[in-house]
Amino acid sequence: MTPASETILLFGLSETETTLIKRLISSFDIEPVGLTISTVRQFVTDFPEKKICLAVYRFDTHRPRQDRTIRLIRDFIGPLVPFLLLTPKLAFKEIKKLLDSGADDYMELPLNENRFSISFLILLELGQAMARPRQTDNTPEKKTLAGSGETWLRTLTSFKGELNYFTPRSLLQQQRPAKIFHKWKQLQRLGLGGFGVVWLVEEIGTGRLAVAKTPHSPHMNIRVLRSAAILKRLVHHPNIVHLIEIIKDNGKFILIQEYVKGPTLQHLLEKGITAFDKEHYFLQLLSVITYAHKHKILHRDIKPENIMIAESGRLKLLDFGIARDLSWQPPGGSSEGTVNFMPPEQFAGQSCLASDVWAIGVILYIFTTNAVPYVQQNDQYPQNIETAVESRAPRKINPAIDIDLERIIMRCLQKDLTLRYKDGGELQDDLVTTFPLFGRGTTLPA
Repeated sequence: MTPASETILLFGLSETETTLIKRLISSFDIEPVGLTISTVRQFVTDFPEKKICLAVYRFDTHRPRQDRTIRLIRDFIGPLVPFLLLTPKLAFKEIKKLLDSGADDYMELPLNENRFSISFLILLELGQAMARPRQTDNTPEKKTLAGSGETWLRTLTSFKGELNYFTPRSLLQQQRPAKIFHKWKQLQRLGLGGFGVVWLVEEIGTGRLAVAKTPHSPHMNIRVLRSAAILKRLVHHPNIVHLIEIIKDNGKFILIQEYVKGPTLQHLLEKGITAFDKEHYFLQLLSVITYAHKHKILHRDIKPENIMIAESGRLKLLDFGIARDLSWQPPGGSSEGTVNFMPPEQFAGQSCLASDVWAIGVILYIFTTNAVPYVQQNDQYPQNIETAVESRAPRKINPAIDIDLERIIMRCLQKDLTLRYKDGGELQDDLVTTFPLFGRGTTLPA
């Protein structure tokens, strides 16, 4: 029996927007179908064999109460189909109403093509996984994605520059269990925070371990999707924790990520680290931040607790939950972060790439002195933080520290952004030029 074709539903899109979507799916056997609110019900009724992978709806400024329209479309297509909203710039309150009505993510018009393409492909990948027909236990699993890796790569080949990094691993597999929500078994809760719950999970049938990050509320779904987009952008760097897939369950998007077996950098600091390991880890951290900054990604929460060290010694940078993609997002807007690793501008909601440099400088300061530049005791109320305090020069703690190393650290911790390294690449250039043997354990104190 021929499998039903995959379909994307388009509501009110312009010719330019429709052409862009057709280009994005040109290497796939996916049919874009233009519908209206008055025809969607009939379509779903007449074509039950169609596998709807994604719905894209353009906000109509002439139509009142579009939250009701979105809710009706959601009722017709079901709870699992990803729903992308294209909208002019609206007040946050209005956007929230539209998202609460059933949209999963939104893009502001006019579209930033690069940003739209990434989000579209992520939601399409998710929708393809959701749309696969269920199979009974006594039915041999079909290779419904046979060749999809090749078609995906053909699609990527058509892009130039910024999209070359996009390689969704889950689509490169030739087989996937049909019951997505029963694919992972919870083993152990690893953490609980402001974002949500983190679980160690095991893939049923293979025994592969992974980490599942589940938000507390569906209202945090956009943060999940945008974290996924950032992880996709950085997928080629070996020091980034890899995204395996996204799952939608009970209205919430769950990130399934690579499991890194090993301690956090914080745990290693508490036990003690050799000078060689400090330099080895710092070069890896600097490498991944430099790579992220080249792709206009701002992490905003670099700290030892968000850095894992695998048994092989490879560093993995975690938790892009509050990261920003500066190729389309404004850098500031909030004072989120961890206070002892945040520069003054981040407290003011005016983060930039140099804000990550400050956090890296704090880690290098710790590696050098076994202390932080200064301690803030006001984690819960960063708006009341004392930003006038000055960082202590490392040589005041340990006079044996190389004077050029102190210069580099203190430049990372300059409050004046014009005096600080502008990004990770500028810091990396200065460090390796000043200390060509950095990484061999000859520069940092034991």
